[in-house]
Amino acid sequence: MPGRPTVLFLCPDNGALSLLAEAVALHRHPGLRPFSAAASAPGAVDPALIESLGEAGIPADGLSAKPAGVFVLSGAPRLDVVVALGEATRKALRHQPFLGLLRFETWRLAEVVRSLPAPARRSVYARLLPEIGAAIRRLEDRIAMRRAAA
Repeated sequence: MPGRPTVLFLCPDNGALSLLAEAVALHRHPGLRPFSAAASAPGAVDPALIESLGEAGIPADGLSAKPAGVFVLSGAPRLDVVVALGEATRKALRHQPFLGLLRFETWRLAEVVRSLPAPARRSVYARLLPEIGAAIRRLEDRIAMRRAAA
């Protein structure tokens, strides 16, 4: 694992949680090289997420929904860790054969119900920000310990 470790955050549609994790990691964890993708089909990026990131002072430039399959294409970054954000994501990933070759973990986070009004979704994202930030810090620590032991 030379250089910055590459982490792929996954949620069902790459329109919310995985983008939140990618944005937090990009902004607050320069020791990581984060990406995000959809475990199933990519969906629309939640505008409430973009607003929540802006309110927290976290840039959302360049965030977009994409399928996990792009990370098995030629020229894709080599993944060091894949993180499934939530139980629904973990279940959806059973159909991704490449994951058996990677270090994989599941974080059980609250799902953001897209049918809620935008203010309620923004509130959920605001509550998740510190939780995701702490989880990313723990991941970074585990990676550093593995590197030190190698």
